[in-house]
Amino acid sequence: MEVKMEKTYYRKIFNYCLFLVPALLLCTSNLSIGAVIIILLTSTWYLIRENKVSPLNKLDWMVITILSAYFISNIPIYIYDMGTARYFKGASRYLLIIPIYFFIKEVINENKEPRTYLDWGVFFGSIGTLIISIYQFYIKDMTRVDGYLYSINFGYLSCSLAFLALTLSSSSHIKKLLWLSFVILCYTTLLTVTRGAIFAIPILIFFSIALHSKENRLKNTVKVLIIMSISFFSIYFSSHKIQDRIDLTVVEFNEIISGNISASESSGGRIQLWYSATQSFIKSPLIGQTYAQREETIRELYREGKISSWPMTITRAHAHNQYFEMLASNGILGILAFISLIFIPLFYFLKNINKSIHAFSGFIFVLGFSIFCLTEVPLEQNLISTFYGFILITLINFTRNDLKGYSDNTTINESVS
Repeated sequence: MEVKMEKTYYRKIFNYCLFLVPALLLCTSNLSIGAVIIILLTSTWYLIRENKVSPLNKLDWMVITILSAYFISNIPIYIYDMGTARYFKGASRYLLIIPIYFFIKEVINENKEPRTYLDWGVFFGSIGTLIISIYQFYIKDMTRVDGYLYSINFGYLSCSLAFLALTLSSSSHIKKLLWLSFVILCYTTLLTVTRGAIFAIPILIFFSIALHSKENRLKNTVKVLIIMSISFFSIYFSSHKIQDRIDLTVVEFNEIISGNISASESSGGRIQLWYSATQSFIKSPLIGQTYAQREETIRELYREGKISSWPMTITRAHAHNQYFEMLASNGILGILAFISLIFIPLFYFLKNINKSIHAFSGFIFVLGFSIFCLTEVPLEQNLISTFYGFILITLINFTRNDLKGYSDNTTINESVS
C-alpha cells in the first residue's frame, strides 16, 4: 500500500511538470527548464532510492544511444581543443534526460492521466505565447516577436508547440481547445517572421494529413490549403513588417538563382557558411575541426576568392545549420550523432505510427526539428535542447504504453477468433 502511494506521489510530480513545461515554455524566461530540473531531481532520487529499474531492453538502449551520441561525438574535439567546454553546451543536456526517461517508464505504466496534463499545458502555453506575441508585435511595435529568446528560436518553439497541439487533438478530451491552440501558435510563429519555422508549417501539415487522415485526404488537404492561403494573404496585407520580410526573401532567392550568392546576406551567407563547413569536414573528417581552425578555414576560402568577407564576421564559424555544424565540428562522429538524435527517433515513431497516436505526435514533432535544423543550430540552444529531449522521451514512453495496449488487444482478438 505504501509503495503504491509513493508511486502516486511521484506520478503527481511528473504530471505537474508535464503541464508546466509547455505552459511556461514561451511566456516566461526559462521557467520551463526549472520544471525539467525538478523532474530530474525527482527522477534521480527515485532511481537511487528504489534501485529496482527493470532490465534494459532494446528500446531502452535505443533511448540511451539517442541521448548520449551527441555528447560522445564531442569528446574527441574537446580533448583536442582542451578547455573549450562550449562543445558540450547542448550535448550535456541530453545526457541529463536519461534518468528522466527511466523514471517516466517506471511511474506511468498504463496510466493515461499524464496526457490530460500535457494537453492542458499546451493549451495554456499557447495562450501565454499569444499574449506576449501581441504585446511585442502590436503594442511595442517590434519588428519580430522574440519573447525572452532570439526570434528564430521563439519561432521554432512556437511552431513545434503548434504541431504538438494539432497531433494530440484527435485523442484529447479538449480537442477543440487544442485546435484553437494550433491556430494561435501558427499565428505567433508568423509574427516571429522566422522563415525556417514558417516554411515548416505547410510541410508538417501535409505530413499530418497524409499520415493520420486515412479518409478524405484530398478533401482535407484542399481545405487546409484554402484556409492557409486566406490566412497568409490576410496577415501579409495587414502587416508591412511581414511584407518587408517576405519581399526580402524573394529578392534573396532571385540573387541566389542568378548566381550572385554574396549579394544575399542572410540566405546567401548561410550557403557560404555551409560550404565552409564542408571544407572543414574535408580537412578533418574523423573528429572535425576546432572553432579556431574553422575560422581559419573561412579566412583561407576568402583569400582564395571562394566566399565573400561576410562569413568572417561570424563567431566560431557558426554554420547556421545543425547538420553542417556537427559535420564541421564533429566529423563522421557528428553524422552518427545527428542520425541518432533525429533520424533514429523518426524511424521509431514512423514504424509504430499505425499502432499509436503518440507515435504520430512523435513523428511530426521530430520531423519539425529536422526541418528547423536546416536553417539554424537549435539543438544546442539551452531551452530548445531541454524541451526537445524532455518531450521526445515523454512521447517515446507514451508510445511504449500504447504498444502494450495494442499487443494486448491483438492477443485478445486472436483468442476470441
